[in-house]
Amino acid sequence: MADNRETVRRMFDEVVNLGQLEVIDELWDPEFESVTAQGTLDLAAFKGFVAAWRAGFSDIHCEVSDVIAEGDRVAWSVRATGTHTGEFMGLAPTGRSVDFDSLNVGQFRGGRAYRHKVIMDIPTMMAQLGQMPG
Repeated sequence: MADNRETVRRMFDEVVNLGQLEVIDELWDPEFESVTAQGTLDLAAFKGFVAAWRAGFSDIHCEVSDVIAEGDRVAWSVRATGTHTGEFMGLAPTGRSVDFDSLNVGQFRGGRAYRHKVIMDIPTMMAQLGQMPG
C-alpha cells in the first residue's frame, strides 16, 4: 500500500508537475483506463490528456492530499492550480488563473495504475476561465 501511495505522488510530481511524460510508461499499466465525465480514456488518450494540460497551463501544479490506500485501491484528492497560457479544450489562452479540485479513486496492478475514476470540478475551472457564470 505504501508503494501505491508513493506511485500516486510520483504521478503528479514527476509527470504532471514536471512534465516527465516518459515516466507514464513506468507508472501506468499498458491496459490502463481512466473514467472521466467526458468519457473513458485508454493509456494513449490519457497521455494526450496530460500533454494537453501541460500545453494549456504552462505552470500547472497539482498538489496531492488525503491519500488513502487499502489493498490495490487508492483514493486521493488533488488541488490543481495554473495559468491558462495555451489552447486548452478548444479555448484560446485567457491568461487567467485556475484553482480547483478533483477526487480520484484508482486500482493498481503490480504497482502500476490500472483503473482510475476522477471527478474534476470542471464548472469551477470554466468559471475561472470566464466561460460560465461563477
